[in-house]
Amino acid sequence: MRNKLVILSIFFLSIIIFQACQENTKPQTETPKPKDSTEACVPIKDPNNPKPMALMMRLMAANADSMRSQLLRGETLDSNQYAFIKFYLVEPTDPNVLEPQFFENARMFQSSYHELFKHPKEQKKYYNLMINACINCHESYCSGPLKRIRKFPIE
Repeated sequence: MRNKLVILSIFFLSIIIFQACQENTKPQTETPKPKDSTEACVPIKDPNNPKPMALMMRLMAANADSMRSQLLRGETLDSNQYAFIKFYLVEPTDPNVLEPQFFENARMFQSSYHELFKHPKEQKKYYNLMINACINCHESYCSGPLKRIRKFPIE
């Protein structure tokens, strides 16, 4: 049942991302308004044609928001529901970020992500550590979403 849910979720997210990408290829008829980083992740009309890493980051933000909601309801997170997204393997918006420190930050995020599922009784603590890994990286690379990311930790 869970595998079917995961497959359906991936299918629907793929459709949403595809539609968002299709909308971005349409000519702009009006001047784009500045984006507020607190807007929903998917779909976002981005006048800059978002790169694959940006799209993956939006999916990761949606996952973090969903994880937060589950933890606040007292539910245990399941790694089958939240597959790790290898965002660091795809094209970023700014290719200059692809330097050793970026990949070290990605490694630290991946480690914190896996720790979250290894400690089911302490998931709030490990969730916050995972979010802190996001914040630490975004303070050096792509600071735009920091305002939104800083709302994810659980007090």
